Amino acid sequence: MSDDVMQWAGPIASPSPAELADRHAVSQLVKVYALGIDMRAFDLVTSVFAKDAVTDSNHGVLPVGEYLPKVYAGASAWAATQHNITNQYVTLHGDEAVVWSYGIAYHWSADEPPARVVVGVQYRDRCRRFADGWLITARKVVRQWTDKSPEII
Repeated sequence: MSDDVMQWAGPIASPSPAELADRHAVSQLVKVYALGIDMRAFDLVTSVFAKDAVTDSNHGVLPVGEYLPKVYAGASAWAATQHNITNQYVTLHGDEAVVWSYGIAYHWSADEPPARVVVGVQYRDRCRRFADGWLITARKVVRQWTDKSPEII
């Protein structure tokens, strides 16, 4: 499976009910990850990744077991975070999938006035269907932009 954006070029055919179900399932993975980060529920965060998943981010290329604690600790240092998953693009190939998800992650400190960092990100996930459902097997995190403006909007 390719990470070439042209895999999503039109025309786009209507999916079958089975394909819709699989698209829904794989698109939920990144949303459950975001919920776990924002609610500080580490077990929820880890639940969407295969045990042998690999990640590629500003932390380098790491096994998911080394990557997730670093990301979780970074988010937990903030008083509050809110990850919004926006556009998603899914390609299915049998029991494999590529899912690109755009996100905007808000981070607030407990300071008065609070410090704020907003990050635009792409999660480029490769997923696989296992006996009990879909999981992320590889993730590349691509930071699109960062806003460290002091004013609260």
